[in-house]
Parts: sequence; structure tokens; C-alpha cells
Amino acid sequence: MNKLLTISLLIFLFLSCKNVKKSELEFYIETQTSFFGLNHSDWTKSKWIRKPENLKMIHESFKKFGYEKLESGIYKSENLFIANGIYIKRNFENLMDSLELTYNKPEIQTKYYSEFWNRRKVEKNDSIVYEIIREYNSFKSDKKRLNYENQFVNDTLVDLLKIEFENDNLDSEKAKSDFYTLKKYGLHQSAYNLLYERAEYSELELDREKLKKELTKATEFTYPWLIDTEK
Repeated sequence: MNKLLTISLLIFLFLSCKNVKKSELEFYIETQTSFFGLNHSDWTKSKWIRKPENLKMIHESFKKFGYEKLESGIYKSENLFIANGIYIKRNFENLMDSLELTYNKPEIQTKYYSEFWNRRKVEKNDSIVYEIIREYNSFKSDKKRLNYENQFVNDTLVDLLKIEFENDNLDSEKAKSDFYTLKKYGLHQSAYNLLYERAEYSELELDREKLKKELTKATEFTYPWLIDTEK
């Protein structure tokens, strides 16, 4: 069997295993949250995340949920940290401390910190960025839960963070509660993914077919908050 024929056969076998008829695909409605880009966008290019009011909402919501629960979402090593796919070749704790110390102090700013704070001033979000850094450093030093300002909290975001980060004691009752939380917010594609496309829920006992019937179908796919992690 020549090489080209072998490759063609392998492609055929792969497609025959994966092919799904269009009529068999199931799509469900998915409300687009105002903060959708927080989970599904390139932060380096996002205009939404640079607006002071959005940064304030995120910060206060994170405080209500608990910054300590979010730290697992940041990979840290001695001279590198990764958050939301962004690689920064610096020690995370040292960077946060230095950013706080150099705010509005050009006389002690090196090139890196000068450029950082000048960018924030141009974007007109330097004061809220400083507030976030200062309060996070305060939490980091004494590990006490930060008090939050409830008028700025987005409770939908807090509830979605609970679904994604509070999985240490995940059981069928918690899974069912998560399903109905997603449904309540109109995130039906996310709720479908919880039932069928998320590894952490896959071994739990749920009446999936019954729950699926409670979801509203859509004619086309909308990218969900709770993504498929099984493929």
C-alpha cells in the first residue's frame, strides 16, 4: 500500500468515527453575559476589561467569591506566572509588591513600571488598578477575606465562579444545583455541556435525558460560558 493511499485510509477511518450528521447536532440557547470576555477573550486586546467600571465589578465580585479560591487559576513559578493564557516572565508576588510601591512615584520607577503605569493612565484606569493591587496584596499578607462593596458585585458572575471553582466536594446534588443555576441565567448550552461534556461531572449519577428535556433548543450554536472539555 503506497504512502498516499495509507494516509487517505487513515483520514477515512478518522472521519468515519467522528462524523456526525447535521440533523443530529443539538444546539441550545445561551444568553451572552456582559462579562463573557472575562472567560473567553484575549485580555491583551480587550477594551471591555480596561474600563474602570468593569474592573471595579470584577474586583468586588472576586472579593465576594474569595480571591483565595481563584489562586488555582494562576500558574506560578520562581520567575514566571501564567494567567488566562498570558505569560509574564516575572515573579508574581514581587511584581504585585513593586507595582503597589511604584504607583505615582516616578522617581523610583524603572522602565517596566513606568511604562505599566503610563499605559494605565492613558486608559484612565490607573486608580482602580492600583486599588485592586493594593487590596490583593493586603489579602496576600494576612489571608483575611476582603470586605466587598455589594453595590458593585455581579451575582451572576459570583454564581458562575462557584460552578467552576468549588468542585472539591462535587456530588450529584451539587451538579444538579449547578445545572439549574445555569438554566436560570439562560445558559442552556452551558447546562447541556455540564450534563454531557464536562469531565468533572461525567461520573456523577444524574438523570441526564430528563434534565436535557428542560433546556430550550436553538437553531445554531452559540459559544457557551461553560465550555466542552471532553473533546
